[in-house]
Formats: sequence, C-alpha cells, structure tokens
Amino acid sequence: MAEKGEPLSKRELEVLQCVSQGSGNKQIAQELFISENTVKVHLRNIYRKLDAASRTEATTEAIRQGIITVPGAEMAETAVFSPSVIETETLTPAPPANNGQESVAPASHKSLTRRTFILVTAVVLISLAGAVLTGWFIASNKETTAEAEPYTLTELADNWWEGRPLPTAVAHAALAPFGLDIYLLGGETAEGITDTVWIYDTTEHTWKEGAQKPTAVADASAAELAGIIYVPGGRLPDGQPTNIVEAYSPAQDMWFSIAPLTEQISGGLTLSDGSSLYLIGGWQGNSVLNTIFRYDPGSSTTWQQLPEMNQARMWAAGGIIGGKLYVVGGWDGEKELDSCEVLDLNAADAQWESCAPMASPRAGAGAAVLVNKLYVFGGGMDEQNKIETSEAYDPNTDQWGLVSTPMLSDMASWTNLGVANVETRVFALGGLNSAGIPTDHNFVYAPLVYQTFIPAAASGDDK
Repeated sequence: MAEKGEPLSKRELEVLQCVSQGSGNKQIAQELFISENTVKVHLRNIYRKLDAASRTEATTEAIRQGIITVPGAEMAETAVFSPSVIETETLTPAPPANNGQESVAPASHKSLTRRTFILVTAVVLISLAGAVLTGWFIASNKETTAEAEPYTLTELADNWWEGRPLPTAVAHAALAPFGLDIYLLGGETAEGITDTVWIYDTTEHTWKEGAQKPTAVADASAAELAGIIYVPGGRLPDGQPTNIVEAYSPAQDMWFSIAPLTEQISGGLTLSDGSSLYLIGGWQGNSVLNTIFRYDPGSSTTWQQLPEMNQARMWAAGGIIGGKLYVVGGWDGEKELDSCEVLDLNAADAQWESCAPMASPRAGAGAAVLVNKLYVFGGGMDEQNKIETSEAYDPNTDQWGLVSTPMLSDMASWTNLGVANVETRVFALGGLNSAGIPTDHNFVYAPLVYQTFIPAAASGDDK
C-alpha cells in the first residue's frame, strides 16, 4: 500500500502530469492506454503519497515539491534571470552626502537594490535547489536504461506480441510484477544458477539490473505483498533445496531475510492474496510435496501449514480468484499432471476440492490471473507431450478454453518460464526450449477485449 512521503512511480508521475493539465479520468486513460479503473488506483496512491485530498491539492503539492511542472512555470523563472531585470537592479553606491557619509534616507536606492539582490539571490538559489531536487527525483524514479534504443513490439497473431528480449537467456527464475515493472529474480543461465535481478519496464520496454539476490537460487517462485517481493526457498547451486526466504524492496532496491521455511523446498508455487503469502507444493530433496504453507508478514514469525492438497506436485501453476486458491498441473515425480485443485481461503476448516482438469497435462508452466480467469502458458516437460496451445480457466463455469499460442507451433515444449500480468497484459519470459536450453523470450499476450491498450506504434510510447 502506498505510504505518505513515498516517491511517485513513473506511471503515477504521468497520471499526475495529466491531472495538472486538467484532464479527466477518461482522457488520462485514453492518453496513457490504461483503463479508467487503473487511473483511479493511481490517483488513490498519489493522494496517499502526497497527503492530498483532491486533484487540486495533489497538483499544488507536487508543484511545491518540484515533482511536476505546469505551463508558465518556466516563463516565471526566465523573468527572474532576464538580463534587463538584472541590469536595472544592479547594486550601485548612493552619491556621498553629509560630509562624505552615505545617505540614510528611507527607501534609499542602495537599500532597495540590496533587498532586490537578496530576493533575486534567494529565488535563484531556490530555483537551483528545486532543479537539483527535481533532477534527483526523476533520476531516482527513472527505471529505464539510458543507452537502450527505442523498441517496437512485434505483432504476431492471436493477440500476441513479441517484446524486447531478456538481457540474458534464463529459465527456472522467480518472477513478480510490481507497479508497471516486472522483476526477474535469480534462475538458471547457461553459466549456472544466478543471483542477478533484472527489472523490466513494461511501458518503455527496457531492462535494468537491480540489487543482487543474497542467495543465488533457481526453481524458486515469487509474489508481491504490500510493496515487498518475497522469494521463498529454491534450488541452490549444489542442487539441493533451501529453506531460506529472502525479500526484496523495489522502492529501496534492497534485500533482507524473513522467517525461514520449516523445511527445504524448491519448485514450489508462491502466491499472494493481498494479506498473506502461500507456498504450495514443491520438492524437499527426497520427495514431491502436497503441502501448503501460509505466512502473514504482519503477525507471523513462522510459516503455518494449511490442509494438504490431494495431489503432490512441484512445478505447478495457479492463482487466486475471488478468495479461492487454484493449483493446476505440475509434476508428481513420475509424470505431468492435468489435475486442478481449489481451496477456499475464506472458509473455516476448508479442504481442497477438485476442479475441472486441463485439456493437456502441464509441468513447468506459468500462470497469471486476468479478468477473473486463470491463464496457463507453456508446459510439456515430457518430450512425448507436445503442447501447441495455452489454456484459460473460468471458475464461474468450471471450464477450460484453449488459447492460441503461435510461438508454440515452433517449439516442442516451453517450460520453466516466468509468467506475470501487468494491468491488461500477460508477459511470458524466458524458459527452456525443446532442447532444454534457456531462452531470452519475451512474449506479451492481451485478450481481444484489451487490444486497444497495446498500440502498434512504439518508440517511447506506452504499449
């Protein structure tokens, strides 16, 4: 949740600049290619951060802090530094009088010019300070790489686009969205397991590097809760799972540790419902797990175990929709699974129940929730299990529908990729190809209803 005094994100700055120009929510949505509901969310965050109660107060406070500029502000500064103004107010000694003593008459030329000089100096210093602070603020909030060239999304087919490739080919990485950025944490490259953190700006289509993860892991997953990204467990470079849980603050670009897991786990699924974290299934070094653990950062010092799933699984996919946690697919130690289980997080003494199975068994798939549907991409770890489509689950009808995925027609499998949604788009990043080699894929999917928010034009515009 946004906090008072917290720096505005790049998207919030864009929204606030539109507000300062008198744009309404609908105009802002059209200009920035986002929904009106998203505009409202950004405005609420802006109000909290600036401690404002209205658009006017927010704009006034932002101008006072030098966060944004409005038409006319530059003209005012130009007037202060105008040569003609400075020339007419130059300090000039008053003519001597009274036996060589300076005149002390009220409102003398010297006193006026001295006051003017002090005033102009103060304005200059304030202006310079404001410029420095504004530059620092923009630099601290700039999330793109300065050397990156403008990038245009390549339209494929069936609601898919191809984005800027990853800086390095990687699979088995943890992935989590925060704001309009996606954080790719750790994973396995051709050189081995890495501690690198890559941050993808989904509006500018640029990558930059974040603070390194203290513990290099692969086969970990991640979820964001209250502005912090959590990465529980994972596979260490020696091949063994770990119980280490590390958390990353995007605002501070800093890592810290929290309560460890009760056992070593890799290949688990991490989800967040906005109040707690959940780690589902995984591998503990000897067997595949059917466990689920919950952690509440606000009140817990340990991970609490919830009712076990009916099916043990690692490399599963899933999401939370309407207070219910869905887990699908995965690997049970021998084969890929197509089964689906659901747990009502709000029900007392809730137990896992079955839901409709997927059309194809999938392990190592990625999933994201969008428009109250669960989208599952990739999978097919078994070389005999070639998958050329993705799937979407509607919990209201308990039915799955196929999602055409043109890239899969050229790949026998696409596994251990990272999937996350930002606003109206789903991003599928990295993963292993059919030869088991990490890739630098960056594909973007948007349901037909949201295609208007991904314009074909690129360069510096939002996509």
